[in-house]
Amino acid sequence: MYWRANRWRAWIPPLIGVLAMLTGLVGPVGPATALAAYQATADSNESAFEPPCLGWDDPRPERMLTLAVNGMVALGYDVKGYKGAAFTKAHTLSRTVNDWSYYVHSHGDYYWYAPESRRYSGFREDSGDCAQSVVFSKEIALKRAGRATNLVVISTCFNGDSNTTLPGAFGIAKSKAGELQWNGPEFYVGYLGEAYDNDEEAFETTFWDALKRGRGVGPAFELALLEHFTHPFDADWWGSYVWSGRAGPGSFCPNCL
Repeated sequence: MYWRANRWRAWIPPLIGVLAMLTGLVGPVGPATALAAYQATADSNESAFEPPCLGWDDPRPERMLTLAVNGMVALGYDVKGYKGAAFTKAHTLSRTVNDWSYYVHSHGDYYWYAPESRRYSGFREDSGDCAQSVVFSKEIALKRAGRATNLVVISTCFNGDSNTTLPGAFGIAKSKAGELQWNGPEFYVGYLGEAYDNDEEAFETTFWDALKRGRGVGPAFELALLEHFTHPFDADWWGSYVWSGRAGPGSFCPNCL
């Protein structure tokens, strides 16, 4: 039943696609007939991966932002994408209050949080410069006040590690509900240790494509891990394996069992 330890083998439910309008800084990407406004945010730290911060231009953060935005739209989220100077810590913390889904590509780690003299998981804003503040899980948790999130994809280093505090910040328990279990309509994805942009892009291309084609979140995750990676790469998840990824509190998989 397992493909690797603690991960369930692929199971393929149908996805009932409901398209929502994508507005904002990334722009609309297709037809829109949203039944409800399930807000979602996709952030990409572009500046950290191009001159002068990096020294050369990495085109992948922009492409991964487009993948995430299109994927969320296909799942029924009312998503806006942000990059460059528009992706700031203040912006992220203001939108997280109402987000049903969240994606971010950036630098991530277990950062020192001075107000409590301890470390929390987090990621760096863009802000259009190289002086990039950390968005701490503690700060996200305070804004969300315990409210759960549907789908969270953290495309950074270290935020799929066992000690990550980001799932809880988004109201997702660090537990795995398998094929005959249910944690609710929620799924968190993060990468273990150091991850490279080309490998992250390979994983995310397959993950979002599988969701758009009707696979559930668990099987989409497993398919994405079958990609060819050029560096050591691994990811982990928490939430409900048997779920469509669709927006809203009542989202489900009609043929999951």
